[in-house]
Amino acid sequence: MNKQEIYNKTDSTLEIGIWDINLKNNTVLWDTKTKDIFEVPEDFVPDFKNSLFFFNRKNLIQFKTLIQKAIENRIPIYGKFQIITAKKTIKHLECICQVEFIANNIHRIYGTFKDITIEQERIIALEYTAEKFPLIFPSTNDTIENLNLLSLVASETTDSIIITDSEGKAIWANQAYMTLTDLTLEEIIGQEPNYTSIGLKTNREKIKKIQKALKNKEETKVVFQNYNKQKEKYWLELNITPVFDKDGNCSKFIAIGRDVTATKEKEIELKHLLEVTSQQNNKLLDFAHIVSHNIRSHASNLAMVVDVIEHTDDAIEKLSFIDMFKEGTEKLSETIENLNEMITIKKNVNLKKTIINLKTEIEKLSEPLKNQIAITHTISDDLTLNVIQAYLDNILQNLLSNAIKYKSPNRVPQLEISHETKDGFHIISFKDNGLGINIERNKRKLFGMYKTFHGNEDAKGIGLFIVKNQMEVMKGKIEVESEEGLGSTFKLYFNEK
Repeated sequence: MNKQEIYNKTDSTLEIGIWDINLKNNTVLWDTKTKDIFEVPEDFVPDFKNSLFFFNRKNLIQFKTLIQKAIENRIPIYGKFQIITAKKTIKHLECICQVEFIANNIHRIYGTFKDITIEQERIIALEYTAEKFPLIFPSTNDTIENLNLLSLVASETTDSIIITDSEGKAIWANQAYMTLTDLTLEEIIGQEPNYTSIGLKTNREKIKKIQKALKNKEETKVVFQNYNKQKEKYWLELNITPVFDKDGNCSKFIAIGRDVTATKEKEIELKHLLEVTSQQNNKLLDFAHIVSHNIRSHASNLAMVVDVIEHTDDAIEKLSFIDMFKEGTEKLSETIENLNEMITIKKNVNLKKTIINLKTEIEKLSEPLKNQIAITHTISDDLTLNVIQAYLDNILQNLLSNAIKYKSPNRVPQLEISHETKDGFHIISFKDNGLGINIERNKRKLFGMYKTFHGNEDAKGIGLFIVKNQMEVMKGKIEVESEEGLGSTFKLYFNEK
């Protein structure tokens, strides 16, 4: 399935459209939702020319400026502009633009579109209402009347609305806001809107962005994970707009929020799907290359030996090539076994995990090696891992034997094993004082199949490749830190989430 097919299969109920400009093959891709936003037929094929028809000069400059900022800053950039659809409808869009670089060259430009036309019109209407019916915080009959008028305007919307004074203290909220936060109006008035909504997964940078906007009396928009009174999580899209009096002083803020949990979860799911698809495609290409290169190489060698045998009449010479033929078949068989093992690892994603005491396992595997290397560890007696035992044994055996295989001739070999926890992972580190690896020169070869670094005769380049795949099957990962001539530290991340 190609990328366009994946886009076309995207759930059409999503509010976010996806676009992709691939500069390598000069193609432009729109998913079904983007085509819906631009009101073009499903079979419409965008390109560099026809996709510009939907922008007037001003908005085309805004879009190009957005792309330029994403290129210069190398981070996702957010912006708003208008388009004129194929049916001559004027729409307000918000866009997130991101640029992908390969070898410091722009490979693709991609992002999202969202139709915010109704939202923008609602904001304009509410600002107009707030201006016509200003909320004066002291308790007067006029204040109650104006609150009732604004409540009438906002009562039919499903978006949550909260109004604060110039200091950010709440003075009014609609029913949708109370439903979303599970707070009563008495609990809201006089408080900062975020006094119950910040939790462990709330993005602190987004909160700082809101605080900065309030301080500078500026409009801002954020999407972040929020919490209601019961500490239940939801994704909130929040627009904050300052309201100024006739003298230019900020008198209040209007915040319009929307629960976008379903959309955000779909977006995360889609992103994960695209990442998994990309990873699987890359692995498939790597595997196909390995199969093509290695098996073809062995087959070619065998064919050459057979050809020599067939074209010589000297019986002694024929016999001399038998050993070469035997060696070639053994290498071919070994390659096929390695490839088969990798397929087996990838297929066995549902193998049963068991609870293993790590200290016991390490000491059991280290015992036969104690005369070849000094092994120390700080693994606690009660540390256990939920793993596939056969995989754990193979992983530990590889790292222990590699510390010996690649020891430095200039010093007594040592290996230190330690443990820490971070971000839901048990991290087991294997630090040796061996030959080390030039990471910069070999970063593309690390954990690759049949990739070696030191020219050892017994090095096959398969061990770390298998270790990496076994860790990934167990939802973990392996990383390495190394300096040539000083040693290496391999870190195993066991997923405990």
